[in-house]
Amino acid sequence: MLKDFIEDKIRISLSDKSKSKFFELDISKLVLSIPNNPDHGDFSTNFALINAKALKLNPFELAREISTLLDNEDSDLFERVTVEKPGFINFKISKKIYHDFLAEVLIKGENFGSFPLNGKKILIEFVSANPTGLLHLGHLRNAAVGDSIARILKFSGYSVTTEYYINDYGNQIRLLGESLKSRVMQKLKIESKIPEEGYKGEYLLDVAELLLSEVKSDDLLSKDYEFFSNYAIKYLINEIDKDLKDLDINFDSWYSERDRIHNTDLLSKTRNLIKSVQGLYEKDDAQWIKTSEYGDNDDWVVKKRDDASTYFMNDIAYHHDKFQRGFDNIVNIWGADHHSHISRLKASMNLLSNDSHKLNFVLIQFVRLIKDGRDVSMSKRSGTYTTIRDMLSEFNKDLVRFMMVSRSSDSHFDFDLDKCREGSDDNPIFYIQYASARINSILNKDEVVKFTESQVDLSLLIEDKEINIIKKILNFPDIILDASNSMSPHKLAFYLQELSALFHSYYRETKILVDERELSGARLFLLKSLKTVFTNGLTLLGVSSPERM
Repeated sequence: MLKDFIEDKIRISLSDKSKSKFFELDISKLVLSIPNNPDHGDFSTNFALINAKALKLNPFELAREISTLLDNEDSDLFERVTVEKPGFINFKISKKIYHDFLAEVLIKGENFGSFPLNGKKILIEFVSANPTGLLHLGHLRNAAVGDSIARILKFSGYSVTTEYYINDYGNQIRLLGESLKSRVMQKLKIESKIPEEGYKGEYLLDVAELLLSEVKSDDLLSKDYEFFSNYAIKYLINEIDKDLKDLDINFDSWYSERDRIHNTDLLSKTRNLIKSVQGLYEKDDAQWIKTSEYGDNDDWVVKKRDDASTYFMNDIAYHHDKFQRGFDNIVNIWGADHHSHISRLKASMNLLSNDSHKLNFVLIQFVRLIKDGRDVSMSKRSGTYTTIRDMLSEFNKDLVRFMMVSRSSDSHFDFDLDKCREGSDDNPIFYIQYASARINSILNKDEVVKFTESQVDLSLLIEDKEINIIKKILNFPDIILDASNSMSPHKLAFYLQELSALFHSYYRETKILVDERELSGARLFLLKSLKTVFTNGLTLLGVSSPERM
């Protein structure tokens, strides 16, 4: 990355020169940042402020001394080095450095911005919606954010496994089976009421019709709720998988609670392990776990009076199993309403001698669907909710995926149907994809000068708009690193919007194909580099980079 290169160059210069001066600098503390005010240069550092305090020197005078050392002998690296009170050092990088780094973009191609494999394994669990209905708008945001994080982490050198936890055990599954049985009986003209807390959505009518086409009605009437539950789960998981595939999301692992937890000895083994470290006690005819001794505010019930395990106990067993599978980092992408569950789960992992620092969470705030300026209410059990399938029937996959990662996941998001129907510059994904398609149309013109990438003279790119675009292109690896470390795909979405704005402004004011073939070649190289970044960035968000629009 350019920033790393500049930092290394400065460290080398200072380590050589500072030894002959009256001060001894701690060069390990040199960190560059991009200043908010472009008048302050391309990079800035508070390095002098940090060293001055330790050396008991005036920070402004120390900054001036350092800037003089660098400015005098690194003319190929810097156009200028300036100082701002109380002791900031600002660097204006030479155009030659930008041109040299731009030359590498097309060499790296689809790998530009990526990082080498680091050997670390990450498990990301996301969506994990109960298999009691089709995926809705809230799941859509979770899916888009989760898959984008997985893609960005893979691009950043991690070995990533994605997992969907199937909650196919418990009372909601019994209610699902009873609800489906009622729908089957209704299809057979037999009076039957769906349970009060059952699932009333019309999607179960489709499941009932399919079931009746496969099994004789007389045989069905004698079946218990488990038969109907199993059939509904199989059907709905298949439909959920279809919807996710339509979003270009493919899970590596589907983890069944029933098969992997309740039909194995995982629960008993986990409980015995907790017991072996004196982590359990009895109170009020229930069994409690001592999470308050390991970082949580309270203890929690793990086994009820009827001997049934609580949902929390199932979750402890599941997460202990995650740790046992040898991942270096475990990421849960949850709805924000599960926030209170985090501290008790981390405390449980500490109790089991798992490193809870390896367990990380991304919380997804709620999505509101806005139509005609008003909220559209959603409820799975009543069947009044907007499914992913509904969304994809009206909007293409690219739009819905990009919109869902266009804001920070910890902020509420309003999906305005009317605004999303607008194919204008106000629609961010249209604006970005149009930039990519427009570049492609230029590159494919018959009159485009054919250039050899290694022979292009990039020093001809000297206009301010060109240098600003180059800076933005070279910032792409830093954006990827930041989005990866913070697991924040919206940062990449913001970046792509800013990059597309720079391109559209440049395109409006600058003629790409001019009489000077060398200048045309340099500008085409710049556009091809832009196209590379748009393609790489959009791919990481699960969005296509169209050839034409």
